[in-house]
Amino acid sequence: MIASIVFAWYTFAPISSDARVSRYIIPIVPNVKGRLVDVSVTHLQRVNKGDTLYQIDPVPYPHKVDELMAKIEQQSAEHELNRVNLERARELVAKKAASQYEQDIWEAKYAASTAAIAATEATLENALWQLNETTVRAPANGFPANVWLRPGSYVTTMPVASALAFVFTDSSDILTSFSQSAIRRIKPGDAVEVVFTKVPGRVFSGKVVHIGEATAESQLQASATLNPISGTPLRAHWPVMVKLDDEALAAELPQGAGGRLAVYTDAGAPFHIISKVVLRMSAWTGYLTAP
Repeated sequence: MIASIVFAWYTFAPISSDARVSRYIIPIVPNVKGRLVDVSVTHLQRVNKGDTLYQIDPVPYPHKVDELMAKIEQQSAEHELNRVNLERARELVAKKAASQYEQDIWEAKYAASTAAIAATEATLENALWQLNETTVRAPANGFPANVWLRPGSYVTTMPVASALAFVFTDSSDILTSFSQSAIRRIKPGDAVEVVFTKVPGRVFSGKVVHIGEATAESQLQASATLNPISGTPLRAHWPVMVKLDDEALAAELPQGAGGRLAVYTDAGAPFHIISKVVLRMSAWTGYLTAP
């Protein structure tokens, strides 16, 4: 009898003890390289989208802009000269005083100078964009982590050499995992309750939003090395993503805050009470300080 109750409990209201707050983290990679002249943020400082994170020395970039603007002026003068000569050649050809070949030459020069100006203007736009990109800004609301940059540090455009991580706070999800047997009845939309060690005495509600039915243990990649088969039973868990109803609380919880989570499936409602009791006991024992 007791075994049947436990089996039904684990089936209809499974509990996971590895729930944690998860957020998107991206490496901040500048679009231009250079030496830093200013770092505007500190570790874990809250910033809004568009706020300055750090400033790359802009000195080399205005020189390129000035050079291209001067080049456009020169090309514009040549373009005007080609236009005048083309009109003159057309008049002479109309009067039978010049050959069609001469007119064709000036038409080609005029078209070439038009294209040259367009190409230089495109290069100028890119130079202006690079100048603007010397100011590296926050891509969203959030905070930078691992801020070890200082004025004088050199940053590059290589993704593998990112010197700063940025944590998004616009969305905060709860990530947990269940065994492949416990997850059979879980589906998006199922009710969830979560308790966090950091917030003892409280139980928070939410819903399942996604089930990641894939694991790294079964991932195949193109390789000349054969995949080993050990014969060891596969006990991989599948990830489950949950969104709390209280989004304000989710935004306040720190990255990685852990707790316990119960999913209430659409069957076996009488057994849900067991998980509810267990979670509330966990919420109150959260007041105890672990070493």
